[in-house]
Amino acid sequence: MSLQTDDLLSVQDVHVGFGEFTALDGAHLHIARGGITGMVGPNGAGKSTLFNVLGGQQAHQGGRVLFDGQDITHWSVHRRAQAGLTRTFQISREMGALTVLENLLLAAPQQPGEKLWHALLNTAAARQHEAQAMAQAQALLERVGLWRLAHERADSLSGGQKKLLELCRALMLKPRLVLLDEPAAGVNPVLVSEIADFIRSLQAEGMSFAIVEHNMDMIAALCDPVYVLAQGKVLTQGSFAQVSAHAQVVEAYLGGVA
Repeated sequence: MSLQTDDLLSVQDVHVGFGEFTALDGAHLHIARGGITGMVGPNGAGKSTLFNVLGGQQAHQGGRVLFDGQDITHWSVHRRAQAGLTRTFQISREMGALTVLENLLLAAPQQPGEKLWHALLNTAAARQHEAQAMAQAQALLERVGLWRLAHERADSLSGGQKKLLELCRALMLKPRLVLLDEPAAGVNPVLVSEIADFIRSLQAEGMSFAIVEHNMDMIAALCDPVYVLAQGKVLTQGSFAQVSAHAQVVEAYLGGVA
């Protein structure tokens, strides 16, 4: 059953525990359609666990996850991706021995050429699908300035280029919501700016994002609202200026920023 809602994604009272350790303790989150929502917090706040719950990589012991008004709490990663919810990872997961282009082509959904009978018969449908995937991959790589490296091994890319490749792989699925896990981590400032501009351009086209990030400049530039997590709970939420001035946020960050 799907319920009408203004939120594209909603997290309600999610709990995750690992033995005696509580990673999430009633966490909540709302991501508006076409918005860019930020998540910040000190080390151990539960940000990565919450992202894993949203992406379907982590089971949870209580609460619900709704996507476009539909309860997806028990959906697999694959089913979430088919519905338009996908993610990137803090450490890029490119297939290094393959080329940049091959990484994107393998990310394309429902490749008929991968099925034996289609490959043997070389059907028109298979050829058309593969041509469409090629065109989509080329367009994405050109857009982020990686087409010139399309036939280079993916493991030859710089850290920032790998982040762009990771995002392009997610975009091959034509998602409605992308979860970005530290897109600026280990990236030089010039490429951080390029990644931010790319995210803004995708948002302008109607795509939605949630971002976990250490780089507060990126969060401040891109995200509204910003959720602050600590000890598995949401401390506060609001604009970056609002949460930065919050007394509990200042206290939570004493001793280092995650």
